[in-house]
Amino acid sequence: MKFRLAGLTVAFVAVAVSSAQATLQISNKPTKNMDCSAGECMATAPNAVMNVDDLAALLASSDMRVVTYPLTGQDMIIAAPLAWATSHALTLESNGNIYVRDTITVEGTAHLDLKVAGGPVFQKGAVRFWDTASRLTMDEQDYQLVNSIADLAAAVAAHPKSFIALANNYNAKADGQYTRVPVQTAFAGTFDGLGNTISNFAIWDTVDNNIALFAATKHKGTIRNLGMAKINVLAENTFTNIAGGLVAYNGGVIFNCHVDGGTVRTDFDGTLGGLAGLSYGIVADSWANVSVEGAQSAQAGGLIGNAHGHVQDVYAIGRVIAGDQSDVGGLIGYNFGHVRYAYSTGHVSGGQNAFVGGLMGTTQLPVHDSYWDTETSGTEFGVGGKNVDGITGMTTAELKAELPHGFSFTTWALSPRINTGYPYLITNPAK
Repeated sequence: MKFRLAGLTVAFVAVAVSSAQATLQISNKPTKNMDCSAGECMATAPNAVMNVDDLAALLASSDMRVVTYPLTGQDMIIAAPLAWATSHALTLESNGNIYVRDTITVEGTAHLDLKVAGGPVFQKGAVRFWDTASRLTMDEQDYQLVNSIADLAAAVAAHPKSFIALANNYNAKADGQYTRVPVQTAFAGTFDGLGNTISNFAIWDTVDNNIALFAATKHKGTIRNLGMAKINVLAENTFTNIAGGLVAYNGGVIFNCHVDGGTVRTDFDGTLGGLAGLSYGIVADSWANVSVEGAQSAQAGGLIGNAHGHVQDVYAIGRVIAGDQSDVGGLIGYNFGHVRYAYSTGHVSGGQNAFVGGLMGTTQLPVHDSYWDTETSGTEFGVGGKNVDGITGMTTAELKAELPHGFSFTTWALSPRINTGYPYLITNPAK
């Protein structure tokens, strides 16, 4: 499965939603059109069901392999909680996609092997391990499991190009307030959050220039399928700060991630974003709901402070404020990148001689099919006191009425019960 973004190909990104095609559902419904024998359950028809309790019972006595129908590109959907506590291995193999819409929980010490090109697609669901001594394989690649920020930092420091996965939700409240960036080694591997969330991450750093959970990602570094919640990032180096909720400097790929709640702030010069501070890489299928607060001469954006790479299928809903001579945008402060299919709703404001826009403070390149809420943002201008082609102001009611022009129905959706009625990402919905 491949995904094209402004001429680039990102191999791991799967199609956002399955088309109207055959599926094998692992759900609470009765098992049908499945042939189970000798440790394998294979779909025997284009539409099949594997009952989660039946599968858990089989795992109680042996390793199991669940395989989609071999004669068509059949998707596998995890539609109900699946858990087992034995040491037996489970292999889920699909010749289409694997959509994780509920939780897969390895309660014992066992091996989970997800055989699907590009890895599974997380849609509200997650994969969780109670024991990091368990084994995870995705798309033929083994991942090291970690269950804390400290373990993540140690794993990256030891092997910056490694494959790492977050074993479970992690509450960082017990860590207290960090005074240095936890993951200081520039990351060039793959970190998969598996649909899990790191909450209550707090840092007050007066030493580092790149301040976030991750200081930096290199060209091939990838962070995906990760949520963060209730963050507090305070960048107080008196020299230029680059700060974000997830990554300070992104030279790689951020995909299917979000930061929901909290603040990113500096009292000195800075480049600040709710998700990333400075990005020369790719940011896709991601969002932020963060209050971003910059000082004088800041580049402050609800999602990214300064974007020089590719940004697609994203949004930001947090307030953004900065001082005199700043670039302030609801989505991006200063843009020199390729941006499309994006919107922002947060209130924006700046000091004297600041460039303030509902979507961006400044943009040096054309932007496509992107929008801002003219009511909640407090401004009628999309970019630094002016309006430009490709950036359109819409009222709250208009943004909630239907998907804006250019937004794909395979990536975006609308529901009055999700994201307060604003467009949301199908693979990364607001919770």
